[in-house]
Amino acid sequence: MTVSSAPPDLAERVDTFVQWLFEDYKPTLPKGPKVFNDALLGNLLFSQQEVAVIDCPVMQRLRRIKQTGLVYYVFPSATHTRFEHSLGAAALSERCFNAIRERADVEGTDRLGDPDRSRGDLAHLRMAALLHDVGHGLCSHASEQIYELLADLQEFKNNPAYVTNQPGEILSYLIVTSPTFQKWFKEYVVQGCQAKLDLKVISNLILGKHENPEKYFLAQIISSSYDCDKLDYIARDSYFCGLALTVDLPRFYSMISTARHPKDPEGRRVLVLRSYVPLEQILFSKMTLFGSVYHHQKVKCLDSMLGSMIGHIVENPEQASFPLRGSGSVSFTDAVQYLYATDDEFFWQASGFGDAYIKNMLNRFRNRDLFVRCLEISRRTVEKENWRGYGRQMLIDLRKQPERLAYVEAEILKRLPPTEHGKCNKHDVRLSIPGLPGIKTENALIQTSKDADIENIAEYFPVEQWTEAYAHNKWRSYVYAPRGIAAAVRDSAISVLRDHLKLELDSGRSNQTCHLT
Repeated sequence: MTVSSAPPDLAERVDTFVQWLFEDYKPTLPKGPKVFNDALLGNLLFSQQEVAVIDCPVMQRLRRIKQTGLVYYVFPSATHTRFEHSLGAAALSERCFNAIRERADVEGTDRLGDPDRSRGDLAHLRMAALLHDVGHGLCSHASEQIYELLADLQEFKNNPAYVTNQPGEILSYLIVTSPTFQKWFKEYVVQGCQAKLDLKVISNLILGKHENPEKYFLAQIISSSYDCDKLDYIARDSYFCGLALTVDLPRFYSMISTARHPKDPEGRRVLVLRSYVPLEQILFSKMTLFGSVYHHQKVKCLDSMLGSMIGHIVENPEQASFPLRGSGSVSFTDAVQYLYATDDEFFWQASGFGDAYIKNMLNRFRNRDLFVRCLEISRRTVEKENWRGYGRQMLIDLRKQPERLAYVEAEILKRLPPTEHGKCNKHDVRLSIPGLPGIKTENALIQTSKDADIENIAEYFPVEQWTEAYAHNKWRSYVYAPRGIAAAVRDSAISVLRDHLKLELDSGRSNQTCHLT
């Protein structure tokens, strides 16, 4: 499938960002291959051409972006970054590629893909895995959930070629296809390292696409239900958060194969597993990570506080914008501007930045002086039939309606007693509505032998019921605010949610969870 060209304004702004990244960069060709010692996967060997890319600003920037955003405030050892995750994804993409070829030998089928690491399918696959996350910005998914709703990215996703892609994938694709990166890649990787690599193939792989139907499985190694990205981040995030989750990678790779899907309209060769057990492990581990880590109430509080800062900067660009290296600043009014700020630069500038409110919020982060829970919205606190019927779904829908969500938050603030209004900023009252775990099963396929029918994973265990059970039992929203106004915000929020969302909340049960009296 050929990917359509991007809307010029978004593509041009991404190229301007890449130019800014490369502004003071003086590239030198690496002497040869290099071994990286990874805490999770051990020694990882990278070729000269890969080292050249690893050393460039597009990749080095990822050292300053935490893989799990602000999670390390709750799980102190979760300080791993997008950089080591990208190295791990590249290594796992090769393990998957080699496992497919090994199984083909054992089963007596044709070996697929060119294993040449300087020019073949494997070289393109590893390079795509290396570059797949270069489009992540400040605090990873914590900022992505803000800018994914902005008009420029929504307009871009209206193009059918990109409708299924995540915001980070789209921005990674635009960085890799930018004229500035292409020029550098041609001079220092293709010519300097004598690597015969096609950036068009690499960028399409990042989006989970391949023009050759027979090689579509390569795209699925990069983006699918069990791609190298998920396998690495599930294992890596659980390891650094201290969770004893089971992701049996050797067993997974021993079960991976490919097949032409008879129901695929393009006749593409897809990834299949010979057993459902490894995929069951992956999905269970992902659900556990959401419940224990990504949706931890303190993590969502931190995300909300970041949202408070971003909201204030957007509305006060003259006083609060984020200063850039050299000159200029950004006020986070479009998706590309989130690429300029890394976690280290945003939170740990020696003198801070912005106006009094931003400086105060930066001090809150530095001292871990967090907002508190004022109100829990869950099956425990919402009237039973109200929650089962429409209450939960109304909240989930509200998450994708930023203007209406902002209106609800403003109403909560408006209904505070007059004595409380002077104690907070308009962005201090936050209604946090987490998304549900994204579990895509349309390309999660099982084929128990090379001659067996291809079946969807849903035939083996109830993925949809798992998601529904999580949404009903474990998913919850919170209203956050500074401690000094927590009780007043609780009372105001109960009133607003009753009037605007028809939610009847039990304040007593919420108080037990939120430790309010």
